[in-house]
Amino acid sequence: MIYYDNKDWLKLLLTMRGSILSSILPRIGIFAVTSTIITLVHFYVIKINTPPTPWSIVGVALGLMLVFRTNTAYERYWEGRRTWGSIINSTQNLAVDSIAYISSDHTESLKLRQRLFKLLTAFPILVKQRLRDQNDIEELRSFLTNAEIAVLEKSFNMPVSLIAMIKKTLYMCLKLGILNQSHLTILNSNLSDLMSSLSSCERIKSTPIPLAYALHLKRFMYLFCLTIPISLVNSFGWWTILFGALVAYAFVGIEEIGIEVEDPFGEDPNDLPLDDFCENIKNTLQDIFAKQNSL
Repeated sequence: MIYYDNKDWLKLLLTMRGSILSSILPRIGIFAVTSTIITLVHFYVIKINTPPTPWSIVGVALGLMLVFRTNTAYERYWEGRRTWGSIINSTQNLAVDSIAYISSDHTESLKLRQRLFKLLTAFPILVKQRLRDQNDIEELRSFLTNAEIAVLEKSFNMPVSLIAMIKKTLYMCLKLGILNQSHLTILNSNLSDLMSSLSSCERIKSTPIPLAYALHLKRFMYLFCLTIPISLVNSFGWWTILFGALVAYAFVGIEEIGIEVEDPFGEDPNDLPLDDFCENIKNTLQDIFAKQNSL
């Protein structure tokens, strides 16, 4: 994700990082060439005197379809952000509650707390890697033992397996008498929230915009942009080349923005900063664990 100052309009106007311009420029060039050909035909071959009414009507329908497409993509983006906010809250709640609920009287208390904190730190990293189709075990070696990593490597869904490890750790605390049943219920509720958040992320990633809608919109839009110079050339002459390119820039750009934010978990400039989220969770949990005796 790119952080920016919304009030610095000049910098926003001139910046290219995070812009969709570079990705759509070749297509804009094609539409400009088409506008040029139609303009040349108008001036040197046959006068084109087609009324713009059909394109005006179709343009309204196309605009509504593009707005719906972009709004749907942004809803997915924002839902992804809310879900990661829930992951952050649940891991922090588990960390704070474990300090409060797991008694420090037993000789194994500190060891079990430390294991719990390391597992909690590893969870968002595993979620991030699953959403990005990554498998970087080295990123986990600071938090997991070789035996735990070996178990995860054999798992179909690593984050779910890690939640099972956290549950097992909590039940070990219950068995040792350093955690009571009512407090375990509270901690399990937070674990259920983590599981729900994971499911929400996987649903967003695995359920794109329906192909039929995406194909129809793209074909409809390209046909509109390719033919709109026909409706402009009689009124605007050589300016049709510029106006045709501008219309294409507007419509293709809106569609490209929708495609860009549709999957919020990738590594594109406008995607959610999952690495930052994981780093913030790690730093928070390390701080809580380091100060557990004074809390």
